[in-house]
Amino acid sequence: METLLLKSSFPIFTTNPSIPIPRSLRPSSKASIRPPPPDFDFRRDILVESRCRISQIHPELLDLVDSGTLVLIEKRQYGPVPPWRTEFVEPDAIWLVGTSHISESSATDVERVLRSVVPDNVVVELCRSRRFPTLSTLNSMFD
Repeated sequence: METLLLKSSFPIFTTNPSIPIPRSLRPSSKASIRPPPPDFDFRRDILVESRCRISQIHPELLDLVDSGTLVLIEKRQYGPVPPWRTEFVEPDAIWLVGTSHISESSATDVERVLRSVVPDNVVVELCRSRRFPTLSTLNSMFD
């Protein structure tokens, strides 16, 4: 019986250490994003500016800013799009709401931000146990 060998243009990765992986296929150890300088203080540099901007556009949310629950990061603060992702469109602003999933006040905080800001997109990070109950609550909120 004849054996037919096919050569694939796709790299084949293996966990077998006896097969050497060419250097060109090894992941680079260089990071594409530089870390902040050692003296960077996000509370001073991000939170102060965030509070100032929120006080201008949504002063009704300042209590959430003062409690550390709400942070606004605008597009100009997170730098240019990397050259290898030119098709990526970044949002104009990212509103971060810190919550505790067992707290009724956290749910109220999120609802206040959503009703005030009326964002184009919402991303929610949840633990598995809260994923489906929360999604049904959000769906009913916007129906």
